Amino acid sequence: MENVVEAATKGHENDDESDEEFHDAAIKSDEEFHDAADGSDGVHDLTRPSDWTPGKDKGGKLNDDIEGAKGDAHNDDIKQENSEDEKKSESDEKKDSTGCLISSPDYVDEERLEGWENTLTIEEKEQKRLEANQYKLEGNALYMEGKHLNALDKYTQGLRVCPLSFKQDRSILYANRGTMKKALGFNQHAIDNCTKALELNPGYLKALVRRAQLYEETDKLEEALKDFQAILELDGRHLEANNATRRLPGKIEERNEKLKAEMFTNLKKLGNLVLNPFGMSTDNFKMEQDPNTGGYNVQFQQNPK
Repeated sequence: MENVVEAATKGHENDDESDEEFHDAAIKSDEEFHDAADGSDGVHDLTRPSDWTPGKDKGGKLNDDIEGAKGDAHNDDIKQENSEDEKKSESDEKKDSTGCLISSPDYVDEERLEGWENTLTIEEKEQKRLEANQYKLEGNALYMEGKHLNALDKYTQGLRVCPLSFKQDRSILYANRGTMKKALGFNQHAIDNCTKALELNPGYLKALVRRAQLYEETDKLEEALKDFQAILELDGRHLEANNATRRLPGKIEERNEKLKAEMFTNLKKLGNLVLNPFGMSTDNFKMEQDPNTGGYNVQFQQNPK
């Protein structure tokens, strides 16, 4: 497999070059990571993120970055083990734009980022973009090693230092984080991150494909169909989307018929509970569909067969 971890560059010399593609599933494939790094051969002289401590930025602007907890703490629904009086309900707790609670290790304080970014010069913003890109590259390497949790941390750290104005860089970080969430079994969180990536970059095909797949896997078939149709608008020859748009309508109809049958069965059980004390059952009532209107007429039968 081709080496996917490329060095971040010093500037914008090749900013117009296309990004490398990121894996769109938790298993390794021949596809490469989607990468925001440009294509020059130079290596910038930034301190490696592993040696860089997010503390007070120039002028004391960026205070403490929220550091991610490890292990099981990556469940976004972390609950504090304090007394009932000290607990804070999730409905009152602050959330970021992907729905992560402030107590979550995945939380990104976008309000702080916005205020901090307004104080930076163009050069300082670019420095922070490159630092975020370094985090992304380290996350890519960790993913290739199968260290999904550690890779997730790196992408989150990148989001905490990347200025909001660099939407494409941030969209890639969110999409990559979505892939880690999927690999860790948090499908709804993966969908939320892909949605955020598409909010920042509506034409991001890889994020759209990933979200469509997640929707289908979680039985959100109408949403999946809509995404696959959107994929065809971006790439009419996309094989998976072409197959999905032919397959899903029948799958949706089959599911709806099954749900309808289950609903009638449950209604019949409920009706029998009411009618049995009177010596009757739902069998005494025959439903006939009107072929013209599609509605149903109910007829009483004294002695049903």
